[in-house]
Amino acid sequence: MDVSASPANERLRGILLIVLAAVLFAGIDAFSKLLAPTQSVGQIVWARYTMALPLLFATTPPSRWPVMFRTAQPRLQLVRALVPMGTSISMVVAVRHLPLAEATVILFAAPFLVVALSAVVLRERVPAASWIAVFVGFAAVLLVARPGFSAFSEYLIFPLIGALFFALLQIVTRVLRMRGESAHTTLAWTLATGSVLATPFAIATWQPVSTEGWLLMVGLGLVFGGAQGLMVRALAHAPAGVLTPFTYTQIIAAVVIGMIVFGGVPDIWSLVGIAMIIVAGVTVARSKSP
Repeated sequence: MDVSASPANERLRGILLIVLAAVLFAGIDAFSKLLAPTQSVGQIVWARYTMALPLLFATTPPSRWPVMFRTAQPRLQLVRALVPMGTSISMVVAVRHLPLAEATVILFAAPFLVVALSAVVLRERVPAASWIAVFVGFAAVLLVARPGFSAFSEYLIFPLIGALFFALLQIVTRVLRMRGESAHTTLAWTLATGSVLATPFAIATWQPVSTEGWLLMVGLGLVFGGAQGLMVRALAHAPAGVLTPFTYTQIIAAVVIGMIVFGGVPDIWSLVGIAMIIVAGVTVARSKSP
């Protein structure tokens, strides 16, 4: 018996891959924040997708290049490719004006929106524990945002918009999976469509790019492509229900990166909100696990 291929080891591989992906996703927003003072939103979004395309082709056997974009669901793939553009734009604007940790934790309102959308759009039965976790999660978001208090910023609306797009992304991805579309094809459509659509906006808002800026843009694309690729590989080793709780590593990584790179330290209320949203999110994920 091949022990390395046992279900337990397969799940462990999936967990390790999703943790690495979560850290890279935090890195995406960190690169975006570093670029924000000198480059336009259009340039940063363009770099996310365009600089990731070479990595996609480099990690795909050349024999598969002609069939990489072959799909039985072109319209749905196009919709699925358009939705994350909303998340990308929202988060680039958010991290330009907000601390990295706060923007990230509000983005993680997405799983709670997924629960609500699943009940309404997909007619899925939602356990009572999930609904309780949803209310706790939204309370945590309010605790971090604190509308009406001096710490409140109008730019907090952008990670909330990003969370809505991210929730829609998960719903559309689930529909594609149910219709037999491969994760690799979906990734190829996402990167190529994002690159094509972002190009005219990047050109229209182009700002001069220094050598350091180009290096950061290349790094952003590589991290973006690496995060997407690791997520796809993780899902090949373990079910989404097993992996979802570990995606909250992204919040912890965002806090650490924010402290080390940007000198941002969340206050006590933000830390309480972060803890609440992690607990609520893991509860939602566990209640949906097989």
